[in-house]
Amino acid sequence: MDAVERVREMGVVGAGGGGFPTHVKIARPCQVVIANGAECEPLLFHDKWTMEEESEAVIEGLRLVMAATRAREGIIALKGKGSLGEESLLQVMKNKKNMRIVNLGDYYPAGDEFLLVQEITGKIIPEGAIPLSVGVVVLNVETLKNISRAVQGQPVIYRTLTCHGEVERPAVLRVRVGTPFQEVLNACGGVTVPDYAIVVGGPMMGSVVTDPLMPVTKTTSGLLVLPRDHVLVRKKTLPLPFIVKQSKAACCQCTYCTELCPRYLLGHDLAPHKIMRQINLGLDVPPQVVENAFLCSECGLCEVYACPMELSPRVINREIKARFMAVNYRPTFPSRDVHIRESLPYRKIPVTVLKHRLQLYQYEKRELERGKDVGASTVELLMKQHAGAPARPVVRVGEMVQEGDVVGESSGEISARVHASIGGKVVFVNDERVVIAR
Repeated sequence: MDAVERVREMGVVGAGGGGFPTHVKIARPCQVVIANGAECEPLLFHDKWTMEEESEAVIEGLRLVMAATRAREGIIALKGKGSLGEESLLQVMKNKKNMRIVNLGDYYPAGDEFLLVQEITGKIIPEGAIPLSVGVVVLNVETLKNISRAVQGQPVIYRTLTCHGEVERPAVLRVRVGTPFQEVLNACGGVTVPDYAIVVGGPMMGSVVTDPLMPVTKTTSGLLVLPRDHVLVRKKTLPLPFIVKQSKAACCQCTYCTELCPRYLLGHDLAPHKIMRQINLGLDVPPQVVENAFLCSECGLCEVYACPMELSPRVINREIKARFMAVNYRPTFPSRDVHIRESLPYRKIPVTVLKHRLQLYQYEKRELERGKDVGASTVELLMKQHAGAPARPVVRVGEMVQEGDVVGESSGEISARVHASIGGKVVFVNDERVVIAR
């Protein structure tokens, strides 16, 4: 059985956050495979740990993808020349051909795949396209580790994540998929503030949840625990009508959101200030101006760093995309020559600056426990924890399952299997989730 089929069988999806089914990504030929270890979100450290402690699996995953795609070169992108991760990878790479490491600056969003491809290969991914359009496949280092395990017959039932912020002992943890957030917090000694919220993912692109019983998924990269009244939590939970009213009252059309937008700096025709102008004033602008919201990566620089009025072009763009997609509309972008803007090299925002803007600097120097396993007596396995169609449950209430059994079958080419992360009894099933208890 080839690696692509094995990856499909074992339910591997993009671990960097997008969750795109990996078997689709590696089924077509390319010239270059980039292993993304940039981990540019503040306060996330699990990719660094993976490169240090699981370097053999990362390199083997890269080799397998290069073979599957017939790529001529494999490149590992990371931050920190001379870091433990780089040393571990170099040790494993000694006798490997056509592999090298590229060190990136400590800026945000260095891990954005469009910026990554341009910085490493010099190629610009066209508007509305994917890295494969310029002969590149980008995979997170944890995804590569999972590919290596998949070829050995191990399904994706664990997730490495960072738990940080207002917990007693912040840590990089190995967690079974489906584990309630509360169990992760308990493994870190519990929460240190009485009223808290959890930012799932990184502080820039993550979302806020207040229910500690939500389950870990294959794409849960981090849990950042913050006081409920923290500025980041307040900003991420503002209702959309308020954001729109705030924008209409305060947007001064300074253009900073556009001038600091990473996709605009790559040469894409994305102008957040023009979209804000249309939303605020209802001017008769070409429809393409608003449709270009689809080019937004939702990195959050516009709202956290660029806008002097602390408005949220990112949220506006996200809502525009959601409303278009709700009516099955996706714009097409004309083929044209795209060139980076001259200011790009000078507008890379240091991560340290963002930590201060986000008021997270107080957590920066806390020591993290590393590599701790989190147990679970009950897991809630979502059928939709990847891009594309949700999986289809294939178990019934009362059925006994073993660890690694398929409980959700993929329901199309762009879909992914879900496997039992513990052995036990199926106690609940519907189209959205399967719950297993030991």
